[in-house]
Amino acid sequence: MLKDEALLDAAARVLADNRGASLVQVATGIGISRATLSRRYPTREALIRAVAARAIDVIDERLAATDLPDDADAAAFDASLERLIADLAPAVDLYGFTAHDGLVLADPVFRAGLERHDQRALRFVTLGQRLGRLRGDLPPYWIWYMLWGLLDAAAEGVRDGHLGHREIRRLVGTVFRHGAEPPDASP
Repeated sequence: MLKDEALLDAAARVLADNRGASLVQVATGIGISRATLSRRYPTREALIRAVAARAIDVIDERLAATDLPDDADAAAFDASLERLIADLAPAVDLYGFTAHDGLVLADPVFRAGLERHDQRALRFVTLGQRLGRLRGDLPPYWIWYMLWGLLDAAAEGVRDGHLGHREIRRLVGTVFRHGAEPPDASP
């Protein structure tokens, strides 16, 4: 039997691919019976709330890589960025579904969690801009959205069978760095 975390992660993958999936479709996509899923989450709303709570917690953990002091140097920033990309890649379905679901967005507690993530990430992006590691001519939100867009595209490529999980870190890191680094930044 799947542990709750694995079940919720699997449910997020199904929901990321089909946002309107019913409990039957989610159970089928996970490979368990509807009855097994219903024993843990009796309604679709209960499942979505559980996925959202897991997403908030997981992304909070992943954003730990961005907790640098204001006097951090470029090397510390670069290492944190690499760790952040590696840590976020496996969580993209959790975040992707949660950040777009109407039930989640209407809930003040979940909305506050998403806002907390954004603010934490924006502090990190702003530090990267100040250190000259990220472009200063782009708004910090754009850089943050760009990273999530690349992660989402990579997750879709994996779901479609065009990319392997092991490739995501390199692909996302390469494209993100190329688009977000100042033109005169040295590697």
